[in-house]
Parts: sequence; C-alpha cells; structure tokens
Amino acid sequence: MLLTLFIFTHFTSQLPIGCTQQLSGPLKDLAAKIVFSKDYSIHEAPRVYADKPLLVNFSINLRNVLSVDEKQQIITLETSLRLYWEDPRIAVLPSALSESRNYVTFNPKVAEYFWIPDIFIDKSKAVRVPTYFVKPASLRVYNDSTVRYSSRLNFDVACEMDFHRFPVDEQLCEIKFESFGFTTEQLMFSWKKGSSNINQNISLAQFDMNVKLEDTYETDYYELAYPGLIMKIHLRREIGYHIVQTYIPSMIFVFVAWLSLFISPESIPGRVGMGMTTLLTLTAMFGAVRNNVPKVSYVSYLDIWMVACIFFVFSCILEFTIVSYSIKCGRKSFGDKVEVRCRIAVPIAFILFNIIYWTMLYVHSI
Repeated sequence: MLLTLFIFTHFTSQLPIGCTQQLSGPLKDLAAKIVFSKDYSIHEAPRVYADKPLLVNFSINLRNVLSVDEKQQIITLETSLRLYWEDPRIAVLPSALSESRNYVTFNPKVAEYFWIPDIFIDKSKAVRVPTYFVKPASLRVYNDSTVRYSSRLNFDVACEMDFHRFPVDEQLCEIKFESFGFTTEQLMFSWKKGSSNINQNISLAQFDMNVKLEDTYETDYYELAYPGLIMKIHLRREIGYHIVQTYIPSMIFVFVAWLSLFISPESIPGRVGMGMTTLLTLTAMFGAVRNNVPKVSYVSYLDIWMVACIFFVFSCILEFTIVSYSIKCGRKSFGDKVEVRCRIAVPIAFILFNIIYWTMLYVHSI
C-alpha cells in the first residue's frame, strides 16, 4: 500500500499545476499495475548490460502504399510500427496479471511517463496519426519487464528517383528509422524476426512492388554515430499503360503521316492537313507525357521514342515540300522519284528503329 501511494505521489508531482485532479484516475490505475524503481527517469535509457547498448527490436505492418508522387518524388505509406525493449526498472505487479495474459496494456496517454526510444523517420515530409477520438497506439508491459509501444502512422517520405529508363524504370525508396539523440553506444536497433507483415494485396497503378527489411546501420553524416533501420521499397514500373496510351497512338500517327505520301502532290490542302495534324498531335502528346514526371535535364527512353516519331512525321512533311518545289521548277520526274523512294524508305527506317528501340527496352527491363 505504501509503495502504491509512493508511485502515485511520484507521478502526480510531475504533472502541471491544475491537472492533478483530472489525471488522478489513470495515474492511480497505472500505479496499481506496475512498479517503477527509485532511479527511474524518462530521460535516460535503461541499461540491461553495463558493456552493451540497449537492444530495441522493431516490427512493421505495411498496410498500404497510398500514393507514389513522381513529380514531387514522394511516397506515402500507411504503417503500424511496434518497438520492443527491456526496461528492468519497471516491474508488473502480480495482481495485475491473469492466467491468459502475461502483460498489462495502457492507454497511450500515459506513454509520456515512460522512457520510449526517440525515433524519427529520415527525409519525411509529413507524419500523420489517423486519430478518431483515441490515438491509435498502445503501451504494453510484460511480466519480464519487456515494454512494447505500438502506433499507427501515415507518412510522406522523400524517394530519390531516376528517370533515365522511363517508362521501364525501377525506383528504390529507402525509409530510414533513426534515433535522434541516442548514439550507437546507448542503443542498437534490429528487426524482430517473424513479426513484420507486408500486405500482399497492395496494388499500385503502374508499379510492381517488393519490400525488404535491412538490419541495423550507423549514420555516417554526423559527428557521432546513431543507430537506424532501413525498409527498402523496390518499385518496378509496368509498361502496359504507356503502350496503350503513348506507343500505339504515336505509331498510328506515324503511319498516317506515311499514308499522306500516297496523296497526289497537287492536293496541297490534303497533304499539308494530314502532316500538320499528326505533327501537332504528337507534340501535344509528348507534352502531356512529360507532365507526369519531373522536369529533368536528361533524356529518357520515352523522350527518344517521341522525338523519333516527330522526326518521321516531319520527314514526310519535308518530303512533300521537296516534291512540290521540284514540280514547280519543272522537274516532275525528279519529284516522282523522291516520292517513290520515300514511300519505301520511311516504313523501312521506322521498322529498323523499332527493332533497335524495343530490343534496348527489353534488355533494360529484365
């Protein structure tokens, strides 16, 4: 009874003035279930072994990938993160346990009175807790002094992307969980074996996804080394969308431009109309495709394709200009030769370009 009273008095003395009466119920319940040692402090990590850092085990439940923003190079995840560590300064009272459970669970509001690893997500832009009324988190203390803290988190994190091979590109997003203030001499991180779960039903519009959990690493960009863990998300783009939306339409426009070569050179409105329509449509399509990716300074595979298609269409317009000028200058026979040769050369050149291009795409997509 005296010990319980001491714990209750210890906690209420840490509360802001005016809050003691309001939180006396939860704190009293907390003191009735667990016992803190006299040297307990939320500012100091527990020391299980004098010569070893404290082991903090992680497990993650990747529930969903909410979005992949390629223009902003940000990936949005829905996760549940659990942390496990041993704190010998905390003991569970036997009266608080039952035959079916060897732990006690507390409301997340009392977590501020426990020492909890100071984890942050590196390169995160925003972290959201999907709260309805009570924060979706729990604090659990086991009878062997193991503490588990679990929380649902949705967050946006930066993902450096390379679009040289777009639209058969592969992106690797590294989500790093690091300690902000405790060094590798104080804490050691590790993934808890068999406890993490990746939702296999995650479906992304344009990507196949593979997730890999990598064990502890040490930061090398600070004066001191801090522990961390990495979750790697490998995204491999499916080309089907671009085949239907970009490649097939652009092939058809090149074919239409080639068909214009069979219209009589005297039919100037028909030849010019077909050539300019296909050229302008391809240019607009090219601009629309580029709007879906960042404005990078290098050339991607899709850029090569679109520029080549524009070149073939432009060559058909250029051929009409040469033929018309030849007829106007009284060299109709020369114009007819150019017309016949271009009708053969354009499809052959386009077929050769397709063989080279799709071979290159296939090699880099396997």
